[in-house]
Amino acid sequence: MEDKDTKQLDNTVERMQKIEAILDEYECKLGLPKFNEEYSDSSAYFYLKLSRDQMEKLTIEQCAEAALTLSSLASHIQRAVNRETSRITWAKNYIKEIVCKTAHQYAGRWEHQEMQAIMDNDVARKLHDIQKYAQQRVDRLTYVSSGMKSMGDVYINLQRSKVTLRNG
Repeated sequence: MEDKDTKQLDNTVERMQKIEAILDEYECKLGLPKFNEEYSDSSAYFYLKLSRDQMEKLTIEQCAEAALTLSSLASHIQRAVNRETSRITWAKNYIKEIVCKTAHQYAGRWEHQEMQAIMDNDVARKLHDIQKYAQQRVDRLTYVSSGMKSMGDVYINLQRSKVTLRNG
């Protein structure tokens, strides 16, 4: 890769990081805490692996704690998905800006022309790699958040049943 391409690639990555910093600041202005890649509450795993019998033995307070913990994890995962989706959108649009002037030089349908232009441009190829990796992460996490939320709902329903039994 030439020096010019290396500089353009470095500038592209720096541009992406600046945009992500602006979006992080926007989220903070909305009242969201700063996003941390690592989720630090290990009790979520504990609640996810409990058997039905173990779940039924939890107290009302433990059910509430489980629901809150899993809801928090669901929110964290959804934020991670949103961040990756934003990265995909940015990369797709930036790739189009880069290859729009050269794609017509290649044969085939637009998708083939675009891909050939991407493969012939180091910066576009790197952006394409970023986009693919982010898409893989989104694909993997898309339904995890709703699964965590559903498990939280199970604990809320269990808590309600226990309250009803205690009061009823």
